[in-house]
Amino acid sequence: MTTLPLEYSLRGLARGRSRTLLALAGSLVAGALIATASAFLGGMEAALGSTASPSRVIVMGAGSEESLERSEIGARAPGILSASVQGIRRTAGMEHVSAETHVALPIAVDGAEATSDNGLVRGIGPAALLVHPIVRITGGRWPERGASEVLAGASALRRLGIDPSTALGSRIVLAGTPLTIVGTMQAPGSTIDGEWWMPLEDITTLMRRETISCVILDLDRATIGDVQAFTVSRLDLELAVLAELDYYASLLAFFKPVRLLVAVVAGLMALAAALGGASALAAAFSERVRENAVLETLGYPRHAVILDVLLQCTIIAAAGATAGGLLAQWLLSGLLVEFSMGTFALQFDARSTLLAVATGFVVAIVAAFLSTWRWIGLPTPEALRTT
Repeated sequence: MTTLPLEYSLRGLARGRSRTLLALAGSLVAGALIATASAFLGGMEAALGSTASPSRVIVMGAGSEESLERSEIGARAPGILSASVQGIRRTAGMEHVSAETHVALPIAVDGAEATSDNGLVRGIGPAALLVHPIVRITGGRWPERGASEVLAGASALRRLGIDPSTALGSRIVLAGTPLTIVGTMQAPGSTIDGEWWMPLEDITTLMRRETISCVILDLDRATIGDVQAFTVSRLDLELAVLAELDYYASLLAFFKPVRLLVAVVAGLMALAAALGGASALAAAFSERVRENAVLETLGYPRHAVILDVLLQCTIIAAAGATAGGLLAQWLLSGLLVEFSMGTFALQFDARSTLLAVATGFVVAIVAAFLSTWRWIGLPTPEALRTT
């Protein structure tokens, strides 16, 4: 005889039910925390990554490369760029040159200004849909200039508690100015899904400014070097050029401390829950010192008994952690998280589930080690006398 029967292991799970339930609860909490932290990190990475394109470049104010919201360039820059840089992508004769203003403003449902939220507002023109092909108008129409109208992202609406399917015609207050939602849009997985779009002239008037934030170019035959050569030749415009991928990569690096903090806090909380579950399991199995010694006298080697304990711990801990990961996914999937660039949704995927399962295996190994440590150091005759 080299291994214990599986039936024996399964019957052992029914003993010490209270401690088994405690171990399950600890593993469940640990798995849920790890899966949620993974979904947070994955959601932020996916949102920033899917917003960028390798063919697009951002022309912004020199010295403001870290944030479009702080950038300011002259309103004539888009026209000069369009006339000076050859090889910009065209569709139906229209160049992919989008003049934009990015600004974070307080926003609330009309009549509920006391519960205002901060929203990222983007002032745009018709070319915005050319340089942001991920955007789809899902209802209504494009906002008209001077009509106090706005186009709303699905995530932005949900953050204010507005159902996107019934949002058309709703009134909001943006920085004290009433606006009407005339259109809804979706940009799944990107930060744009949490933005508010309005005509560039309207946001310029609202902010009492004569400058814009940036110009986004979608390049065809031209390269970023061509755009940089232009900005060097026109120092009077005080422009800087960044590839869109590099800009959003720098944002991801900027938020690295936040991501690290989330991972550390979730890890510590999961560790506390996991240790609680492991301790409960260890307490349940450490009482079986005499039982393990009896199994030895019946001819089962020590490694077979240790494997039996590990199997039982694995069944309990892995089941709890997996259930925790799936429960977190069911309850929190799609939950919106606000940050300075808009919003992103928690993204539960195979990685988050695997991390939850791995957490269960770690709990099982720790519990099995603690459970058998006392017995391993005892000779069989002494273990038989243990109470």
